Amino acid sequence: MLLVIAFSGTVLAQGAPPAAATASTSQASNPSAGAPITTVTGLTSTDPFSGSVINQKATDQTISLSLRDAIDRGLKANLGSLLIEQGITSARAQHWRALQAMLPDVTGRLSESAQQINLAAQGIRFPGVPPIIGPFSNFDIRAYMTVTGGFSQYEGIRSSVENLRAARFSYQNALELVVFSVSNSYLEVLTQAANVVNAQAQVQTAQALLDQANQMHEAGVSAKIDALRASVELQARKQDLVVAQNNFDKSKITLARAIGLPLEQKFELSDALQFSPPPVLTQEDALHRAYQERLDYKQAQAQVHASELSERSARFERLPSLGFSGNYGDIGISPGSSHGTFVAAGSIQVPIFEEGRIRADIYQAQSTLKQNKDQLSDLEGRIDAEIRTSFLDLNAAAEQVQLADATVKLTQEELSEARERFAAGVGDNLEVVQAQGSVVSAQNQYVASLYVHNLAKLSLARALGEARQNAASYLGGK
Repeated sequence: MLLVIAFSGTVLAQGAPPAAATASTSQASNPSAGAPITTVTGLTSTDPFSGSVINQKATDQTISLSLRDAIDRGLKANLGSLLIEQGITSARAQHWRALQAMLPDVTGRLSESAQQINLAAQGIRFPGVPPIIGPFSNFDIRAYMTVTGGFSQYEGIRSSVENLRAARFSYQNALELVVFSVSNSYLEVLTQAANVVNAQAQVQTAQALLDQANQMHEAGVSAKIDALRASVELQARKQDLVVAQNNFDKSKITLARAIGLPLEQKFELSDALQFSPPPVLTQEDALHRAYQERLDYKQAQAQVHASELSERSARFERLPSLGFSGNYGDIGISPGSSHGTFVAAGSIQVPIFEEGRIRADIYQAQSTLKQNKDQLSDLEGRIDAEIRTSFLDLNAAAEQVQLADATVKLTQEELSEARERFAAGVGDNLEVVQAQGSVVSAQNQYVASLYVHNLAKLSLARALGEARQNAASYLGGK
C-alpha cells in the first residue's frame, strides 16, 4: 500500500433550519358589539395559515361541520403546515449532503479502444523493432472507490441530525398553529351566527313595538311621535341585521379557506357557542407542562444543540483527516485475455495555510450559536408570560360572562317594564326604545364575552402546547 501525505482543507456547509412559526393574540373590536375581543394576529389574507390547498369539489349537499371535523380538515389541507412540511425535506437533504462527506464514493468505468502507435513520431527507434505498432485493442473494466473523513465531518453529520429534528418539531408546531387558527375561525363563525340570531330577534321585537305604537296612536292614546320613534328603531335594528348577516357570511368564507373547503360548498356548524368551565389546572403545573410539551421549545433546544455541534465541527477543521482511494479491474487486449490490476492508496490531509477560512467558519458558527441560545432564553420567558397571561384572560373572561349574563336579564326586565308602562299610558315609548337599545348592547356583550372566554381557553391550550390534542375538548366540541 502506498501512503501519500497531502495538504488540503475542507469546508462543511451548514444550512439554517426552518424558522419556527408563532402565534400571538391581541385586542380587537367586535364589529357588532363594539366590545374588545381577543383575535389572532398575523392571520391575514397573506398569512399561509389562513389559506389552504383545495383537493375536493363542491357538492349540492350541505355539510354538517363540527369543530373536530374542521380541525381534521385543516390539518390535511392548511397551507401553513404544507409549506413548513417542506422544511423537513430541506433538512433531510442537508443531512444526506453532510453524510455523503464520509460515505464511500464508488464509480465504475467500462472502456474498449483500438490503437496504432507510431514510435518514430515519438523519437523512439530500436534496431529490429518496427516503428509502427498495431493496430491492437485495449479492454478495461474497473471500479473506483474514494473515502475521506475526519472529526469535522463527523460533527457536521451530528449537527445535520439535530437540524432534521428541529425541522420535524417545526412542522409539528405548525400543526398546533393550524388547530389554533381553525378553532379561532370556527369560533368567529359561531359568534357571528349568534349575532345574526340576536339581530333577528331584535327586529321582531322592534316590529312588535311599532305595531303596538301604531295601535295606540290609532286609538288616540299616544302621540304620533311614538309611532315614528318606533319606526326609526325598527329601521336601525334591520340595519344591524344586514351587518350581522354580512359578517356571518364573510366569517364562513374565512373558515372555508382555512380548512380547504371549496367556497361554493354549503356547510353549517353543528357545535354551538357556549360556556364551559376551563380545565382544573394550577399556574405552576401549567408552566411545567408547557416546558414538557411545547414543540417550539423543543425545536429551539434542537437548534441550540445543532449549533453547538456546528461550532465543534468548525474547530475540528484544524485536525487532519484521513482518506483512502483505490481501484480494481481487468485490463487486456480483449476480455478473454485480460488480467486483474489494482491500485490502493491512503492519505492524510493536513490543513496548513487554512487558518483564515477556519477562523471565519468558527466565528460564524459561534455567532449562530449565540443567537440560538438567546432565542431559547427569550422563548422560555415568553412561555412563562403566555401561561400567566392565559390565566389572567381566562379568569377575567369568566367574570365577564357572568356579568354579561346578568346584564342581559336586567335589560330584558327593563324592556318588559317599559312596555307595560307605555301600554298603561304612564309615559311615551322613549323609555321602550332606550330599553331595547340596552337589550341589544347587553346581548352583543354577552356573545362577545362567550367568544373571549372560549378563545382564552384556546389560547391556554396553545400556551401549553396541547392545542392539537385538547382544543376541541377545551371548547366543548362534539
